[in-house]
Amino acid sequence: MDNETDRPRAGSPRNTALLSAVLLAAGLALTACAGGGGAGGNEGGQKSSDSGVASLATPSSGGAKAGAAPSAQSSAAAVEAERPVLRLDSTQEEIDRLWDGYWACLQDRGVPMNTGRVERPGEQAPPVDDAKVTAQYKKQYAACLYRMPLQPVEERPETNPHYADDHRAYAGCLKSKGLKVHEVFGPDGSPDGLTYDEDFTGSGDSPAFRKIDNDCRLEAFGGKGKN
Repeated sequence: MDNETDRPRAGSPRNTALLSAVLLAAGLALTACAGGGGAGGNEGGQKSSDSGVASLATPSSGGAKAGAAPSAQSSAAAVEAERPVLRLDSTQEEIDRLWDGYWACLQDRGVPMNTGRVERPGEQAPPVDDAKVTAQYKKQYAACLYRMPLQPVEERPETNPHYADDHRAYAGCLKSKGLKVHEVFGPDGSPDGLTYDEDFTGSGDSPAFRKIDNDCRLEAFGGKGKN
């Protein structure tokens, strides 16, 4: 299920659950529901408030004009086609701009916002992170889904046929650089994120960690060194 209260910092792997608690709070989110997964699957990533590509996200297909909500008769596939798609090297500014637009859509429709999470004047507050509230405003969330950013295609299992191998390479890269992490897997044996080893010490929000993580993401999911 999508997480509507988080979005990733630029350079964070958005299809893994690595350090989810730390990263959600610190803003280096290695989460996201790619394609509707669990802790490792935030479909559009997360904002640094709790939750990358060299240009602003591009739509996954042509369709309604930017800012125009699909009609009530639109199929789920049509709505999905309207969602903006992040690229692997998205900047934080680009990510924030898209998530602000999505959250503003929710606010305009009456979804309660968590104003306590606002850190800067004029910053768009995220929605309240409460399952009961989400259920209560289900129609509003559905109406704004077309504005919720999608993960880069490289970091979604359903759009990357080599996702399992790339994910393994990503974990191996982090380990080779001294991070004590390991893969976790879903019931079907597919990759379901990363987690710290029990003896890990350090901070997931440090500049050094973010650089390592970004380099490994680009190397593993970006195809560096692949034929």
